Order: sequence, then structure tokens, then C-alpha cells
Amino acid sequence: MHALQLLFKTSAAALLLGLCLTLRTGTAQGQIQNVISANLTTSQIDNSTGYVITLEVSNLISQCIVVKTTLDVSDTVFFLYGNFHFTSCLCGVSTRRFFWEIDAPENGIITGKAQVVSEENICPPGVTISTPVYEIVITRDVIITL
Repeated sequence: MHALQLLFKTSAAALLLGLCLTLRTGTAQGQIQNVISANLTTSQIDNSTGYVITLEVSNLISQCIVVKTTLDVSDTVFFLYGNFHFTSCLCGVSTRRFFWEIDAPENGIITGKAQVVSEENICPPGVTISTPVYEIVITRDVIITL
């Protein structure tokens, strides 16, 4: 009987600890704000299997941030000039577009990623950089219609 009472006391303490941790992390999650937004678009080049991929990234805060953009594609999609990773400084509420040209002879999947990073020497000297942790991933299907 004594062992059973000890088990109930431990469980109540564990429940109280769990409740406190849940309440503590719940308030922190409420403070997360949207830092960037992104839009991924495709446009076909002259009825061919070539496409221009555009990843448009917008800074939604007034501070300067450094944004890294990447593009991942399925095995059926090929980069015409290379799969470049772009890193750029976005100051104030502003938008920047990043472009890739691909060849997609079959249907494929494209995933664009925009991520706020902490890198030096991207923004002009003397600019204060905000480095919140934030990432957006967008996936699009490329459907070939010839």
C-alpha cells in the first residue's frame, strides 16, 4: 500500500511539472512572429521543357536580415546553369526575387527554401542585423504539358 501511495505522489508532482512546462512554452510560442514570406512560381520557356523558377522573398520586419535561398528538385529536373544558393541582405520591409532555369522533360517536384541566417559581410558595413530563427519551405509540382 505504501508503494502505491508513493507512486501517486510522484505522478502528481510529474503532472504539476508537466503543466508548468506546458504553460511556460506556450507563452514563448505566442511571441513568434512572421519574419519573412515567400512565393515560388514557375513559368514555361517557349513551349519547351525549360522553365524559369522564381522564389520571391519578402522581409516583413523593419530590421535588416540575411536570407539564404535554396532550391531542391526531384531527379527528373535538371539545372541549365547550376543550382545556385543565394544569400542576400533585406533591409526594412522589402522584397527580392531569385531565379533559376531548369529543364524538366518529365513531371517533377521543386522545393524552394528561404531561411534567415546569421552570416557576416552580406549586408553593408555598419548595418545592424536582426537574426531571428525563421525558415519557410515551399513545394511545387512541375507538370509538363507539351
